[in-house]
Amino acid sequence: MADTDTATTGKGRALTGAVLLDLAVSPLFAWDVFTDALGRDLGVGHALLAGVFSVGLAAFMLGVLAGGRAADRTAPRRLALIALAGTVLGLLGSAVAGSAAVLFLTFGVLVGGATGLGYATAVRVAGTVTSGRGLALGLVVSAYAAGTAVLAPLAAALLAAVGRTATFVVLAAVLGAVLAVAAALVPGARPAPPRRRDHTTPRSRPSGPVVALWLAFGLGSAPALAAFAQAGDLAGDAAAVTLAVVLLNVGNFAGRLVAGPLSDRIGRRAALHADAALLVLACLPLASGASGPVALAALLLLGTQYGALSTLAPAATSDVVPAERFGTTYGLVFTGWGIAGLVAPVAAASLAAVIGFAAVYVVLLGIAALSWVAVGVYGRLVAHPA
Repeated sequence: MADTDTATTGKGRALTGAVLLDLAVSPLFAWDVFTDALGRDLGVGHALLAGVFSVGLAAFMLGVLAGGRAADRTAPRRLALIALAGTVLGLLGSAVAGSAAVLFLTFGVLVGGATGLGYATAVRVAGTVTSGRGLALGLVVSAYAAGTAVLAPLAAALLAAVGRTATFVVLAAVLGAVLAVAAALVPGARPAPPRRRDHTTPRSRPSGPVVALWLAFGLGSAPALAAFAQAGDLAGDAAAVTLAVVLLNVGNFAGRLVAGPLSDRIGRRAALHADAALLVLACLPLASGASGPVALAALLLLGTQYGALSTLAPAATSDVVPAERFGTTYGLVFTGWGIAGLVAPVAAASLAAVIGFAAVYVVLLGIAALSWVAVGVYGRLVAHPA
């Protein structure tokens, strides 16, 4: 009984640490809050500063890719401390940056890469629990969305009150403190080493389901990632821009939180199919040129679908790979999201200038259908493994 209580306490402690870790590694997606102040201080335009975010996004993806592999071999506490150091140094460097070139290094590379490493570490901790994995992942990845939701208004208030330099210093101190607590709570021991195989043993990695998940995650994320960048245009009313962004983020948070425990109940395949159906449903009004309340409702659904997929992708990965390879494999699956994040917003904006956003979402509706096909392939491969 005592052993069971100890194990439960240890699991709860590790999960709390993972939640705090993901909560604190979320400054990248609050970037737009800083751009006006940085533009004034440095005398640069928003187009150049958008490049800092693009570099940060690429560094975040690479951080998840490398961090997932490292998390299979290295103690989560050590990786959390590395994420702490990178995040704090990046934010402090951004506080004193005198040019956009420095920001590319400090915020783009350091903050982007360090927070990607922290995200991968937190997801690895949650994705390798022995029971209630969907719930654990839902709590952890929703903490990332919650962190941005809290950080953005906090940063905006600080910028108005104390200016750019002090704002970044305060954020470095606050996030550094949260990351220190997270590092103390996540496990300090290295994960169990991978089982050894001899040359006669066939590889056990289910490459088919992993490739299908990579496609489903990348294709299924593209419509929402495009919407996050162009929410106001999709709402069809300049006055509704803020509401459109809020609805996308509310849906994102709710989808992340609900999808995990729901998938524990109904099964991962059923949850993925429901998510794919929701994506098609959300794209239909946007593809028909809807505006006003209908478009806003569609954006809420799109945010919910995207948030749910952000939880279901690691949960489904954890179902088809051994725990000792989860971090590495999910890092690979996550590159599907990274590619979509780099391509979808820019491609959607460029195409919309020529054919309009309704036509763009006709294209994205087709991409949503392809994502559903990938989900079907995943389900078939899992149900009938070779």
